Amino acid sequence: MDLAERISTLRRLNGLSARQLAALVAVAPTTVTRIEAGAVSPSFDLAQEILMVLGEPIGFTGVADAAAIAAARLALDPALWIAVTTQVNAWQQRWARIGLVDASGRAVSGKEPDLLFRAGRAARLTRRAGALDFLPGPTAYEVARTLGMAGIGYALTGDAGANLYRSSAGEAWPVLYVEDVGRAAAAAGLVPKSPGSFGTRVTLIPFDGVSELGRADIDGVVAAARDQVILDAYGGIDRMVEQADILVGRRVA
Repeated sequence: MDLAERISTLRRLNGLSARQLAALVAVAPTTVTRIEAGAVSPSFDLAQEILMVLGEPIGFTGVADAAAIAAARLALDPALWIAVTTQVNAWQQRWARIGLVDASGRAVSGKEPDLLFRAGRAARLTRRAGALDFLPGPTAYEVARTLGMAGIGYALTGDAGANLYRSSAGEAWPVLYVEDVGRAAAAAGLVPKSPGSFGTRVTLIPFDGVSELGRADIDGVVAAARDQVILDAYGGIDRMVEQADILVGRRVA
């Protein structure tokens, strides 16, 4: 797939019009349409920015942009202790250009689901910095309870986390934030998955000072904050998007 086709395909998968994508990267709408038509080639920096906001950095090797997570969490809960860095401010400005946040970086009323969707796409679960995959076997709840008994901090997210907030479907991919990936994997007896392999897995993601903020104890299991779970489900795979839609009221369970 060449760059023009890739951008066009990803834009549609992200549910964006050419005008909205243009606004996100601060170029004229005609620039996006001409790039997608193959009439012009974007500079490396512009191509990288376009693919970054679409959640697929150049080369498929880039990590998820944690600043998008921070900007979204702050937009929904300004009381969170999260620094507004240059990168966070850049996301606030991008989202302001398409009407998701106001001038102060707060979420526009009624746009919260769209904001979480955009943040989730920009910070895909498969690209989280420091994340490690392990062979499938234990459920998310089994891993969570093991970590709890071992005194290791964690926060369940993804579809299993969504089920804690509103039961709707089974888990497809256990994902947990943990304070120490090595200790957590050893405590839960997880076996590393071969790098680059596909299929089902268990994923542990190290605490980043944002994603694990606002944890909630639900029936003895610690879950990430509801907003974070929705964001992660939107950035996940399989039925996770459906789970997120149920949590924000876009679908009926």
